[in-house]
Amino acid sequence: MSTDLWEHRPGSHPAADLSLAGYEVHATDGPLGRVEQDAGDQLTVDAGRWVPGARVLAPVGLVARIDHLDRVVHLDCPRARLTAVPPPAEHLTPDRRR
Repeated sequence: MSTDLWEHRPGSHPAADLSLAGYEVHATDGPLGRVEQDAGDQLTVDAGRWVPGARVLAPVGLVARIDHLDRVVHLDCPRARLTAVPPPAEHLTPDRRR
């Protein structure tokens, strides 16, 4: 089954009015950091626990599950994979206003 990185997997989407900002993020190989911003198609994660001062983008397609009681987002990948995540398609489109 192919999953678009920028779309929620079935069953992993939070409630429409619930932001994941402030939730802890855990990859398959350990804690990654805390969600700073939930942009809908990606999570901006302060990865200071893993790489001090770093922020990484986690596409929502990598979210395996969300534990709302413990406020933890579980990713279905190791931390290193987030350094190789391609940008969303809209960032690859050439700017036509030139």
